[in-house]
Amino acid sequence: MYYRINKSPWSCLDENEAFLTTADSAVKLLPAATKPITGWRGLEYRTAFPMQKPPGANFYPPDMDKMEFELWKDSLVEDKKQDATGFFSVIKRHSETNLDTVLSDSTAGSIDQFPRLAHDLYTVPYSQEYKHFLAKAAELLHKAGDLTSSPSLKRLLYSKANAFISNDYYDSDIAWMELDSKLDVTIGPYETYEDALFGYKATFEAFIGVRDDKATNQVKLFGNHLQVLEQNLPMDNAYKSQDIIAAPIRVIQLIYNSGDVKGPQTVAFNLPNDETIVKDRGTSMVMLKNVSEAKFKHILQPIAEVCISKEQQDCVDFDSFFTHTICHECCHGIGPHSITLPTGEKSTVRLELQELHSALEEAKADIVGLWALKFLIGQNLLPKTLTKSMYVSFLAGCFRSVRFGLEEAHGKGQALQFNWLFEKGAFVLHPDETFSVSFSKVDAEVESLSREILTIQAKGDKKAAKALLDKYCKMSQPLKAALEKLEKIQVPVDIAPTFPIADEISHIYK
Repeated sequence: MYYRINKSPWSCLDENEAFLTTADSAVKLLPAATKPITGWRGLEYRTAFPMQKPPGANFYPPDMDKMEFELWKDSLVEDKKQDATGFFSVIKRHSETNLDTVLSDSTAGSIDQFPRLAHDLYTVPYSQEYKHFLAKAAELLHKAGDLTSSPSLKRLLYSKANAFISNDYYDSDIAWMELDSKLDVTIGPYETYEDALFGYKATFEAFIGVRDDKATNQVKLFGNHLQVLEQNLPMDNAYKSQDIIAAPIRVIQLIYNSGDVKGPQTVAFNLPNDETIVKDRGTSMVMLKNVSEAKFKHILQPIAEVCISKEQQDCVDFDSFFTHTICHECCHGIGPHSITLPTGEKSTVRLELQELHSALEEAKADIVGLWALKFLIGQNLLPKTLTKSMYVSFLAGCFRSVRFGLEEAHGKGQALQFNWLFEKGAFVLHPDETFSVSFSKVDAEVESLSREILTIQAKGDKKAAKALLDKYCKMSQPLKAALEKLEKIQVPVDIAPTFPIADEISHIYK
């Protein structure tokens, strides 16, 4: 069951520690032979996978380091360079391919027959690397498209099927953004968290839900005010975009997910991540309301009862939790994305910050989300009653998200925010080891951290990003104390959803 949750032998909730240490294919250690043999040390025990999770996650050759990749990338022409750093390709070695060819060709005499190249690396598009899987998926998506009467859903399913074969996802992502269907479908390669080497490569995922029309109508306020939020962000005006596009928001009741949904279950997502589409069309957001409700009931409320001071416990409520989640996702769509470096060169935040991008972007969406809520309250667009509850609910949420581990982007980002706000006095620890929000300090410190992160992103300053994460992304003593209390009363780290409707359907069609 835990393997299914993690989709691997490494626990993403425990700093990627291996929780499977044996396998049927392993060889037991034999410390002594039947007869004494000089120099015999026994057979070494082999595990079926590395004890340390490979940071390249099979997107790159396991023996490739960052320097080799950068040297190869810099030797490429521009379009090939974009393929190398793009979302939808894996990196391989010519030498490994040549060796495979030699071993499969009984007439081949030697690998020396193959020409030696200046660089050993090359790209393979997902459509080729995963052809066996994607061809079948495309066939099924076409069949599903034939069955639906919704024009926008039909367009999405057909275009995704075509993207799986062509490796061009632009049209299918536009179709996803324009989806207007009671059945809400998200499928394809999107998030780059798994690529811990560079944060370049996307993984496949699927979310199926039923649109909640009432809740969807209630959240349009946020998407309609993105440009106003952008123009008032706490950073230099030179870094602000003049053409932010309102983000459509859909609220769904999740009925199935699969693929890259391991460990922490997402309560929302803001897609696509492709900077070209973000610049041309903006982003769209999907909120998973029933997942949010389950997390609040089973995790956040028990955390608040243990970690939040009694005077502020009543401030923790679902509306504040869900509203900040909405604002978090909206704030992925504002702030720096496509940037101009100090040298005048055009780039993106993702390319400049590489493996640090995901953690900093999650922290940005969180902390700027708090700043944005305060701004909207000040504009009388949200009720003033939200002011205290949003901060206290966020504080309780810190202890929830940091339990995802400091190897996971959301956990890293949450540790950064908590430790910053605690150091500045916005969060206060009491003698009974409960925490509260200092309402006299929290506004200013939320703004100061927002400014810090936004400026680092705008400059593409990887050195500053690393310094910020190194200083604040740690399991500080206050955090440890809170997590130890939660461990004692066995508050779950996250939920593991079941999908009875999907199970019933799959059983019928087996």
